[in-house]
Amino acid sequence: MKLFKYLQYIFLLSVLGISIVILYLWNIQQDLPDHNISQYFPNEITKIYDDKYELMYHVGNRDRFYLDYKDIPKGMINAIISAEDKTYFRHQGFDVKGIVNAFIINLKNIYSKKNNNYVGASTITQQLVKNILLNRDQTISRKIKELILSLRIEQEYSKEFIIELYLNEIYFGRRSYGVASASFNYFNKSIFDLEIHEYAYLAALPKGPNNYDPNKNYKRALDRRNYVLKQMEINKFITTDEFNYYSNLKIELSQRNNKKYKSDYKTDFILNYLNSNSFNENAFYIQSTIDQSLQKISEKSLIDNLALFERKYRNWEGSYKNYEDISKINNEHWQIAKVVDKKSNLIKISIIDTGETISLNKDNNLYGPKKVSPNNYLNLNDYIFVTHIDNFFYAVQLHKINGSVIIMDPFNGDIVSMVGGVNYDASNFNRVSQAYRQPGSSIKPFIYAEALETGKYLPNTLILDSNILLDQGNNLPVWVPKNYSNKSYGELTFRRALETSNNLVTLKIGLDLGLNNVNKFLDEINFYENNINTDVYSTLLGAVENNLLNLTKSYSIFLNGGYIVEPSIIKKVVSNEGELIINNDYFRCNYCSFSNEDRSYRKPIIESQKGKVISPQTSFQILNILEGAVKRGTGKNLNKINYPIAGKTGTTNESKDLWFFGLTPRYVIGVYVGYDTPRSIGYRETGSSVALPIFKTIIENYLLLNENNNDKFVIPSDLIIKKVDQNSGEISNGQNTIIDYFTKDQLEIMDNINKIESIGGIN
Repeated sequence: MKLFKYLQYIFLLSVLGISIVILYLWNIQQDLPDHNISQYFPNEITKIYDDKYELMYHVGNRDRFYLDYKDIPKGMINAIISAEDKTYFRHQGFDVKGIVNAFIINLKNIYSKKNNNYVGASTITQQLVKNILLNRDQTISRKIKELILSLRIEQEYSKEFIIELYLNEIYFGRRSYGVASASFNYFNKSIFDLEIHEYAYLAALPKGPNNYDPNKNYKRALDRRNYVLKQMEINKFITTDEFNYYSNLKIELSQRNNKKYKSDYKTDFILNYLNSNSFNENAFYIQSTIDQSLQKISEKSLIDNLALFERKYRNWEGSYKNYEDISKINNEHWQIAKVVDKKSNLIKISIIDTGETISLNKDNNLYGPKKVSPNNYLNLNDYIFVTHIDNFFYAVQLHKINGSVIIMDPFNGDIVSMVGGVNYDASNFNRVSQAYRQPGSSIKPFIYAEALETGKYLPNTLILDSNILLDQGNNLPVWVPKNYSNKSYGELTFRRALETSNNLVTLKIGLDLGLNNVNKFLDEINFYENNINTDVYSTLLGAVENNLLNLTKSYSIFLNGGYIVEPSIIKKVVSNEGELIINNDYFRCNYCSFSNEDRSYRKPIIESQKGKVISPQTSFQILNILEGAVKRGTGKNLNKINYPIAGKTGTTNESKDLWFFGLTPRYVIGVYVGYDTPRSIGYRETGSSVALPIFKTIIENYLLLNENNNDKFVIPSDLIIKKVDQNSGEISNGQNTIIDYFTKDQLEIMDNINKIESIGGIN
């Protein structure tokens, strides 16, 4: 009887226990998330690349590139299976044998204290569930949920799809989510270019990326990598010889370049474009038009030249007493140095990054209006910024002045470099696109272009440079404009007046054309963002504000044969699902697409999508005159550079805004310099003295990197070359002549004028 009662109690307890378990599982099941992983797509981030597909910047905290299963290298799949779940393709979501083996192995490792490579019991499917459907709570209920969901997922989805999601979702350290991103961040190589031992190292990381960082614990990282290689050998994914070879290789990781994660003027410009066009996708792959080598040249040229220029007017304020303060300032083009020795005529500094000790050249480092020696403004143990220019080191300090640079391809509008200021961290205000300032003399070539287009003027037309009085209307004083030099030069040729940026001749040409006609022409070439309707005479001398982007775009017409191009910093935008969203092509192809149902075939016609605003002849004539400005005019500081350059300076009243626009066979380069709160840059400073040197440094460094011996400006075939006396404008074979270019119609006009003058002389 007692035995029977015991059996009853055991039975009742068993029923009760089973009931509790069933209720528990039922409650857990009710709380399970949807196991439909087919709709899951890992959150990606917007990535911005340069023109050569090198990653420049990405938005967000997670770095990820999604790969389909068929694109994941077999070596990577073999490595991750060997490291995490060697029976992956055989089990149904969990592995009982694996759990038992893991328990035994880990006990042995703990007991021996010789091996830190602990083996996990979770399958790849369970790890995926934990990452995308559950949390990381260390509880029994979470583990049961994980098991149930794993079984369901294994029943509904293929092994290939599950491991595809896993390898794109799992965290590998270094902000890398997924194997493709990890490959770049650890080895600076594509996942397709990795070797077996590198696959093995990546496969070792999901257990704990920080634990297997070779910079922190090389032996642990090596042991874990070699453990994965051994498992690959056991699983017959590699041979014994391969194991012996690869396990003896060092782990060599690339240095992390966190700077690519920092935003700057150009990346802001790109992202603002996307935002303004209401793109609401989760992520994008953006190929920009940026040339990284030119970008770096532009950045360093701007900050170096402006730092050296400011020495004329500013006293030294650039010393720091401790390294922590100066190291917070982000400037990849300047180095931090410490003053380590100071004698009467010699100052030695140590470059922090390299440990190199160098002597500062005293004559190169005189500072301020009084040219103070570095012996007087630097103290022992000061930390300073230095920049390296032409084999010399210069002490430099953070700027108060500012500026911007843009380099464009004049034939398609591609922005290959954009520098919106001297320090993005101090101010993200983009002075290329957001700073509207008076262009000053920069407007003149466009007035001269309209003058040639109308046929009223020829390149050698003589115009009297003399004072004029302009009535500005009721209650306004009479305006008496002056040349920059406050002098008048008598008769000047059309060419010479533009080469020397003459104000009075420009005004006379503009008034002769008519303000309305000039404004209409400026509207046609989209010189300003909005049409202007002003009868203010100072418009002819650049009094209406504009930005560097618009001005540089407008100068492109002199290089590309007279076509409008719209600036573009984006080549392509692709969504995270592979859809091509933007493709900036500058040619349209008619009749390129047809099907078998089409009734007839038509020859494809390719048309430029650019609008023509001036003739190629006028375009080149202005370009050639601006080339003359470099040879003998306002840009003559460039005439020793053995490369085709045309250019125009720009200077406003009181030297508040200074410009230079350089035109080369490949690029148009715009430079702006000014204070953010407008004030005089310096007494009688000009675009030639401040902005032009920045362009000069850019073009000199560009030529060091690029052999362009055959580059030249393209001359339209129907222009006729003549030798012209540069003072009188007469066609001549004398000594004081220059080469000039004319159309056939212009030469006929000259002949008719000569005939009329000749007849008048006879009478």
